[in-house]
Parts: sequence; structure tokens; C-alpha cells
Amino acid sequence: MKKLLALALAAAMSLSLVACGGGDKSTPAGSTPAGSTPAGSTPAGSTPASGESIKITLITMDQMDVHWVKLEKAARAKVEELKASGVNIDYNWLAPEKKDNAQQIQMIETATNDGSDVIIISVNDSTACNDALQAALNKGIKLIYVDATASLEASATFATDNYAAGAQAGEAMKGYLADAGLTEGTVGIVSAQAGVQSCIDRVDGFISAFEGTGFTMGEVQYSDGDAVKAQELTNALVQDGIIAVYGANDGATNGAANAVKEANSNGANILCVGFDNSSSNRAHVRDGGMLAFMAQNPNIMGEKSIEAAVALMQGESLAETQVDTGVSVVTKDNVDQFED
Repeated sequence: MKKLLALALAAAMSLSLVACGGGDKSTPAGSTPAGSTPAGSTPAGSTPASGESIKITLITMDQMDVHWVKLEKAARAKVEELKASGVNIDYNWLAPEKKDNAQQIQMIETATNDGSDVIIISVNDSTACNDALQAALNKGIKLIYVDATASLEASATFATDNYAAGAQAGEAMKGYLADAGLTEGTVGIVSAQAGVQSCIDRVDGFISAFEGTGFTMGEVQYSDGDAVKAQELTNALVQDGIIAVYGANDGATNGAANAVKEANSNGANILCVGFDNSSSNRAHVRDGGMLAFMAQNPNIMGEKSIEAAVALMQGESLAETQVDTGVSVVTKDNVDQFED
């Protein structure tokens, strides 16, 4: 009897171990099996379930240019508006202090590794970031361009038609030159950084307006978007005898206008047209140091890109994927309408 009882107890213990599944093949409480998604999270690029967070990362060229500050402010405001309506958004803004390809690549990698669902970006260079952006696309992350694009295809682009805007700036400059009775001479060009597609287009568009005229376009000077450097470059152009100067972004314009104002106060008569709406550029237009600048719409870029990011992640199709956000010519006559 004792032997039979012992055998019965051993059989019962064996059945108990089988019912517990052994031990080495079980999943610890609270953990997630390999290859599955943790509860409450969504794989990059997939449509989140109701109430799940949509992670959006905005990456701009830099933090110092007022254009990016305005764009980010509008993006953040749209995020807060959507969150108030019940959309769960995890939003982050990354940007180098100054334009730097290597830093921007690192930020793309950070956004990719942090599980972003959408990267909204204005690339500093049209090809430098391609490998990092492709890695993000390979993980299913959606890509949206604002203002400046890479050569990779994105889900949507919200940007100024910079070539057309540059041509518009060129036509404005031609009008001012005609008013001054000038039909020939060298026009200086100060841009931001070589390789920035938006500025390349603005310069090419500007130059196109002068085809067939007696004017000569000077070699493009690169200021890295820094107003002090742009002023130094323009001072050198003034010494070389330019009759006018064009600034292709905010910093380049501000520095060029400072140099022109100083030269004109010493008896020169140099004309200046530029790009981007900022307090410094508005001041230059008001005091006559600059005749006009092209005002973009960074607020539209910021708002529309966030709306598109959320729509994509909610499985909606976009009505438009290539949106020209437009420019306005700002002069002394209408500058008050462009206050922040």
C-alpha cells in the first residue's frame, strides 16, 4: 500500500509540472514575446488604435533662423489644438544650433530609434541625409518635407516654390533698377550654405529673371545664414563695385542690408532685395536699407505638416501631397501687415 501511495503522489506531481508548462519556454509576467508589440504601443508606420499615441518628430535646419522658429511655433500650436480635440500626440522638435549635416543626420537617427511614426523635416542638403532617411523609411516611418526636400520620395511636401519666389524677387529687383535708371552692372548674391536646395532654387530663380539683360550676376557668396558673415561678404562686394545685392535667406538678407545701409550712408546708391520675414528685415524695409523682401508662410508649413502627419497615421489619404505655401513681396507700403 505504501508503494502504491508513493507512486500515486509521484504521478500527481508530474501532472502538476506539465500543467505549469515546464519553465524554460514560458514568458515572464509583464514581458512581451519576441517579435510582438508591447501593449499600448504601435509599430512604426502602422495605424495606431484609438487612444494610442502618434509620435511626430520635427527636424529643422537650425534653431536660430526666425523662419524655423515660426514654423515650429505653428506646428506646436496645431499639436495642442489636435490634442485638445482628443488626438493623442507625442511631439518633439530637434534642430542643430546652426546648419550642420552631421548633426541633422544624428537627429534623424535619434527620431528613428526613438520610435517616431512620422518625421517632418527640412533637410539642410538634398542628398546628405538620404541614407538616414532611407533607414527611417525602411522601418515604416512616414516622411514629410517642409520648405526644403531631399531627393527621396516623401508622403507629402509643404514648401515654397523657391524657384518661382526667387524669380519674383528678381523681377522686383529689375523694377527697382529700372526706376534708378540702371541698365547694366553687377548684382551681388549672398546665400546661406552651399547644397541647401531651397536657397539654390531661390538663387537660380533670381538669376533667371535677368536673362537677356545687360546685368551681370556675381558669384554666389555663402554666409552660412549668419548675418555678421553676410555683412562682411557684402562689404567686400561693395568694394568690388556692385550696384545691387540679393539675400537668399533671413541671415544673408539681414547682413547684406546692414552693409548696404552703411555704404549708402557714405554716398553709395546700392539696391537691396532679400528673403524671409523677420523683425530685422522689416526694420530694414522701414528705414530704406532694403527695398523689399519675399515673405514665406512658415505658419502654413507647420500647421499643414502636422495635420498631414496625423491624417496619415489615422489611415486617411491626403487630398494634396505637393503644396506650394506661397510668398508675398513686402515693401514699405505693406510691411505693417507682416508683423508677427
